Amino acid sequence: MAFNATGILIFLLAIVPGFIAQQARHSITPRSVQLRTVLEETGDYVLNSVLIHAFLLIAFRLVFSLFSPSFLREINDAVEQNKLLWWGWQHHYVVLLYYSAALLFGVLLGLVRGALSLSHPLRDSLAGQAWLRRLLSKAGVFSSLSEQPIWYEVLRQRSRDELTFVQVRMKANGGSYAGELKMFAIVDDSERQKDIYLVNAFYRSSEQDNYTPLDGDGVLLNFGDIDAIQVIKQTVQEPDYR
Repeated sequence: MAFNATGILIFLLAIVPGFIAQQARHSITPRSVQLRTVLEETGDYVLNSVLIHAFLLIAFRLVFSLFSPSFLREINDAVEQNKLLWWGWQHHYVVLLYYSAALLFGVLLGLVRGALSLSHPLRDSLAGQAWLRRLLSKAGVFSSLSEQPIWYEVLRQRSRDELTFVQVRMKANGGSYAGELKMFAIVDDSERQKDIYLVNAFYRSSEQDNYTPLDGDGVLLNFGDIDAIQVIKQTVQEPDYR
């Protein structure tokens, strides 16, 4: 597939910043377990890029209008005369500055979107409004939906000070394990073969026995062998060294 100069320019402006933002977002929030089409992925990249360029163009215009009005008029003249590409070549340092800012802002946008997708502040604030609850109840909506797997929403760490402890009962009289949840795989709810890793783990062979500590660094368990899991969330207070 051949790219001309216009195609390369569109790719650099409409795809790359949005792709950087999406990668930054997925550095703190898991990717969707549902397979997405190329059109859906590209749409996310373009949407991110549009948000990035809209913010930066407003910011750059404001800065130039305050500190260099003549430079802003020069840019406007180049746009009106259809000489923007020629102007950009003559002022490549400004173009490089703008594009670098677009990539950096893409990282920031991705981190913000990732944090918002984890905390859901807008959804939670709207859920607390009585008028909205009444409206949704009349529409037959009594709870919110989540794209993430149910078990992920239950097990994920919601704050730096939160620890998750689990008690796991195994199938076929395989005993029970207890310990601190350290890691788990992110797959769809329908996928039975997913692993969890416990540290500071204990084991007992029957309900009548006491838990005894396990040797080693931890224990790796598979959901396919698990009958039930009890989840216990605890918040650890940081010591005050003052």
